[in-house]
Amino acid sequence: MASLTENAAALIVANGLKYAVGFILPMMLVRWMSQGEYGTYQQLILLSNIGSTLMMLGLPMSVYYFYRRSHAPTLIAQTQIILVASGLVTGIAIVALAPTLAARFHDAGLRQLLPIFAIYVALNIFSELFMNVMISQGRYRLEVTLELLETVVRVSLLVTIVALGYSLRALVFGLIGYATFRLIFRSYWVWTGTDSVRKASWSRRFPGAQLAYSLPLAASSGVGVIGNLLDKMIVAFSFSPVDYAVYSVGALEIPLDTIFQGSVANVLRASLPSLIAEGRHREVVRIWQESVRKLSLVMIPSFVFFSIFASRVISVLFTARYQASVLVFHVYLLLIPQYMLILNAVPQVFGKTRLNFYVAIQTLLTNAVFSLVLLRYLGMLGPAVALVTSSYLASLTYLFMSSKLLGTRILDLLPLNALARTAFAAALAGGLASLVEIILPGWSSLILGGCAFFVTFAVFSYLVGALRATDVENIRSWIHRVLPRAMVP
Repeated sequence: MASLTENAAALIVANGLKYAVGFILPMMLVRWMSQGEYGTYQQLILLSNIGSTLMMLGLPMSVYYFYRRSHAPTLIAQTQIILVASGLVTGIAIVALAPTLAARFHDAGLRQLLPIFAIYVALNIFSELFMNVMISQGRYRLEVTLELLETVVRVSLLVTIVALGYSLRALVFGLIGYATFRLIFRSYWVWTGTDSVRKASWSRRFPGAQLAYSLPLAASSGVGVIGNLLDKMIVAFSFSPVDYAVYSVGALEIPLDTIFQGSVANVLRASLPSLIAEGRHREVVRIWQESVRKLSLVMIPSFVFFSIFASRVISVLFTARYQASVLVFHVYLLLIPQYMLILNAVPQVFGKTRLNFYVAIQTLLTNAVFSLVLLRYLGMLGPAVALVTSSYLASLTYLFMSSKLLGTRILDLLPLNALARTAFAAALAGGLASLVEIILPGWSSLILGGCAFFVTFAVFSYLVGALRATDVENIRSWIHRVLPRAMVP
C-alpha cells in the first residue's frame, strides 16, 4: 500500500498546485466585473465545458489504450486530425446557434460574444490530446510542469485584462490568444521526440478502430458531464445573468475530488486489475477500505470546516455582494463527504465499464426530474438540491454494484469505525473553531479559524486513533516532495 500511497501523493501534490493557481481567477474576476458580466462569463465557460467534453469524442482517453498497441506517431497524428475536424464543427455550430443560445440564456450580449468565443472552443479541442500523450510516454513530471505553466499564463493574462478595465469582449479575445499559445506550445512536444507525428504512416492508420473504442467513452463522459452541469444549465435558462452569477459563486466546487479522490482513483485503476485477475478480492477490499479511510481524513474535516465558515468563505473570497450565494454553497458542500468513496473505479477494474454508463444515465435522469420538480418549489436552490440528491443515489447504486462484484456486504466496504473516529475528531475541532468564527471578523476569522480547526483536528484525530503513525509518516513524505528536506524535520 505504501507504493500506491506514494504514487497517489505525486499526483495529489501536482493537481493541488495547479488548482491552487486556477482558483485565484474567479476571486479576481468578481472584484472587477459586474454581476451581469460575471454571469455572462460563467455562461460562456459552461458552454465551453459542455461543447468540449462532448466533441472531443473520447479520443484523448483512447490514447492510453492504443499507445502501446499501435504505431504511436500514427495514433497521435490521426487523433489530432479528427480533433481538428471536430473542433471546426463545434465552432461552426456555436456560431450558428448563437441567436438561439442568447435567447435561451436571457442574455442578448451572448449573441455578439459567441461567434468570437467559438474560436476559443475550437482551439481548445484541437490541443486536448497533449496530456494523454505525455502520460502515455511516461513523462509525468514534464506534463505536470507544462500544465502548471499554462495555468499560470492563463490566470495572469485574464486577471491583467480585467484589472486594466477592459471589457468582457477583450477577455474573450484574451482567451483566444491563450488558446493559440497553448496549441502552439503543445504542438511542439507532439511534433518532436521518438514518437513525433512526422513519423506517422498513412498506411497504418486505424480511425475506425479508434472511434469504435472512443465513442462509448465519449457517451459515458458526455452523460456524466451533462448530469454534473445540469443544475447550472437549468438556472442559466430560467434566470437572468445576474442570478446565474450568484448561483455560480455558490456552486463553488472545492476541487477535493479532482485533487485527492481522482488521484487515488487513477492509481487504483492501474493497480487493482492484476489483483482482480488473480481472484484476490479480499485484498482489493482491504486496499479500497484503506483508501476510503485515508481520504476521509481530508473530506470529513473539510466538510465540517467549510460548513462552519461558509458565509466567511463567500464574503472574503467573492465580496459581500455575493452573500446570497451562501445558501447554494451550503447545499454544494454536501457533495464533499462522498468524495472519500472511490466508487466508479470498481466496475472499471473488473472491465465492466458498461455499468458506469448505466449509473451515469440513472444520475442524469434522476437529476433532471428532481431539478424540474424542485425548481418549482425551491426556486434557484432546487437544481442544487437535485444535484446532491441524485449524486448520493448514484453512490448507493455503486456501493451495491461493488459489493456484488467483490462478493462482500455493503457495510464491509466501509471502514465504519475509522470514519466514526474521524467524524468525532472533526466535530470537536469544529466546536473550537466556531468560537473563532464568532469572535473575529473577515480575513482574520477565516485564516485563524482555519489554522485552529486543522491543528486541533490533527491532535484530536491522533488521540482518538483516526490519524495513525503511518499516516503521519506519509504526510511527512508528501511534504518532502514539495519542500527541501532541510526545511522538514
